[in-house]
This record gives sequence, structure tokens and C-alpha cells, in this order.
Amino acid sequence: MADMNKDPVKEAWFDLALTGMTSSGKRTKTIAAICDFDYVPKRIKVNKEKEDYLNLTMRFEAAVKEVLAGANDSSVAERYKLDLETLRDEINFFRFSKAAEYEYHGTARIFSFKEELMLLEILATIPESFCTCLACTLDRLPYLAYHLALRKGKSYPREWDEHQQAGKEWQTNFEMDYEYEILGAFPTECNLPQKNVRLS
Repeated sequence: MADMNKDPVKEAWFDLALTGMTSSGKRTKTIAAICDFDYVPKRIKVNKEKEDYLNLTMRFEAAVKEVLAGANDSSVAERYKLDLETLRDEINFFRFSKAAEYEYHGTARIFSFKEELMLLEILATIPESFCTCLACTLDRLPYLAYHLALRKGKSYPREWDEHQQAGKEWQTNFEMDYEYEILGAFPTECNLPQKNVRLS
């Protein structure tokens, strides 16, 4: 993978995109400013299964917030159509973690589902003056994932620190999980010579 720190424009893109990741409008404006072109953000299309999971994520996060604010957990679980014991487990896990904000992970993953989608959204903001093909995008993915994990205070394998990027196992699993979204968002034709498109 190319060292993005050697390219000031890419480094500026990365810092601005990651800093503004919670505000797509802000991200759009800041990236357009540094790239000197009319930036049109891509929408990451997700399949039905992930739409359902995102809906479940939002229901859990809203439910936990209400219970922590003092609402009755049984009535909240019923209103959001959630399993009561699972909701209680999520609340207990959050309290034990001492995290600043609750995020539903569902399984033992490094990033939440919403954060994984944001990784794709950030990758889609790379300036068009650089190649935005599938292969080049996947080359940037482990670098982005590593620095997002650092900024979010995630627990990740220590070997990530050695190369300052996510490991191959994580990337392979990510590419398999998001094959539909990746193939739908990034072109297969590369603008760089002798670059082969691949999806692990």
C-alpha cells in the first residue's frame, strides 16, 4: 500500500474526511475546498439485509438511551420490538465498558456497523484527481481503518501497530461482508498503469 503521508493532498483529504465523518455536509464542503473541484458525494447503497441490521442498530441505540434516561426497560423493549433480556445485556455491557457513548455492535467486531459504513463513505470522498477505482480504494482501506480505530479508541490486534494499518484478516472479512456495497460504489477500471482489480 502506498504511504498516504507522502502525499499532502491525500493526507489533507484523509484528515478532513475523518474529522468530519459525522457530518456529510461538512465533509463535502471541506473536501471540495482542498480539491478545487465540484465534489459530488457518492451514496453507498446497502443491501436489504444490511438495511434491516441498520434499523436494528438504530432501535437498540434509541432504546438504550431512553432506559439510561430513566424509562422502564420493559415498555421500551416492547415499543422498539426488542428482546428484553438482550436490551438489558446491552445496557449492562455499556455501563461496564465506561464508554462515553453507546453503540450497538451486535457481535464482537472492532467497529460498529455504522462505523463500517462510514469507512466506505470516507473512501468515496477521495478526490477524483486520484484514482478511485476498486483496487486503489481497497489499498487505502487498511490505512483508514487503522487510523479510525486509533481515533475512536477501539480495541484492535496489536499487530496493526507494526505496519500502521489493519491486518489482512480484518480486510478480507470486511471485503466479504461488504462486497455488494463495494462493487456498487467503486469502478473496476483503474486509471493507474499495471494495476489489477481484485476483491479478496
